[in-house]
Amino acid sequence: MIHMTTMQYAFSILLVFSISMASCSMIPSLGGPQIGLNYGQYSSNLEDSPVIGINYGRYGSNLPQPEAIPSLVNSLSIKHVKTFDLDPRITKSFANTGITLSLCIPNDKIPSLATNLSEAESIIRNFILPYHKNTIITTISIGNEVSLLPQFSSHLVSAMVNVHKAIKRYRLHKKIKVSTTHSLAILSRRFPPSTAIFHQSIGDSVLKPLIRFLQRTNSPLMVNVYPYLAYKQSFPSIPLDFALFQPMNSPKRRRYIDPYTGVAYTNLFDIMLDSVDSAVKSLGLPKIPVVVSEIGWPSSGDPGETAANLENARVFNQRLVEHLRRRWNKVPVYIFALFDEDQKTGAAVEKHWGLLYGNGSRKYDLNFSPSI
Repeated sequence: MIHMTTMQYAFSILLVFSISMASCSMIPSLGGPQIGLNYGQYSSNLEDSPVIGINYGRYGSNLPQPEAIPSLVNSLSIKHVKTFDLDPRITKSFANTGITLSLCIPNDKIPSLATNLSEAESIIRNFILPYHKNTIITTISIGNEVSLLPQFSSHLVSAMVNVHKAIKRYRLHKKIKVSTTHSLAILSRRFPPSTAIFHQSIGDSVLKPLIRFLQRTNSPLMVNVYPYLAYKQSFPSIPLDFALFQPMNSPKRRRYIDPYTGVAYTNLFDIMLDSVDSAVKSLGLPKIPVVVSEIGWPSSGDPGETAANLENARVFNQRLVEHLRRRWNKVPVYIFALFDEDQKTGAAVEKHWGLLYGNGSRKYDLNFSPSI
């Protein structure tokens, strides 16, 4: 997770004046050309459950052993886990559990993987082949949020290609997809969402060939989406309830209307996702399936971060789950994170994103099961 500067997160002044108080019935018809319409529309069929997973990070001093993690994940009614490494002990612990696993190759391996196919084959041979028959491995991320780091980004696509070749050699390419996670800092313009574009420094040189690779291999674009960070860095431009998925039954719901498409939004999450869609379109590429590889809300932070509290974290994550059930487009998400991680460096808020305390006890109750 990367914190961005205030300028990178700031809304355009248009948002300040375009968010208005309105009942749901007052949201205008969204006819005509629209970008990312699926993110703003709901399905009346709630039988298809959304894919909701959890990020499992381990920068904590008192975390449970890997062998205890599957039962904790099951206790939350979660069936999808994303990790930040290739630790065989973790991979083995999820054997025969029915829980899917998304793995990650560390950033420092990227340059050598880009030029050395044999190293990619060695990683697959040592970290995937012994476990894939019993553990459901779905994705391998090549690094984490490296698109804007020149020492890695110039090698990224070649590394992804070689890892895919190695997987294909063992005939696992239809089962295990290769991708990489991106911070939303890859967008140089985000608002209005229909005008979003990628940074010029990486748009054509890195992201265009990367997305073409993903489309060619039927792999998802993985993005980390943090409404909390956008809210915090743009305060007071973004109302807190807009970032927290304001209630569906509220008599006065805030809305933001994209002035170029007429699409109405009632939460920040959908705006951020549509921005990604628009940026992909700006490269002349077709729409690609997106996986939200990280999303969440902190339960504590530095003095003055009043929105980072236990109740807001509970409200955001519960309303996120409910919002995903209503969406026409069932975008998969991985909540950040399973545990608080007290050994993380940087701002205090970095340590407090977990659904669970470091000892495995719940911070608050969440209902991940379908509503009745």
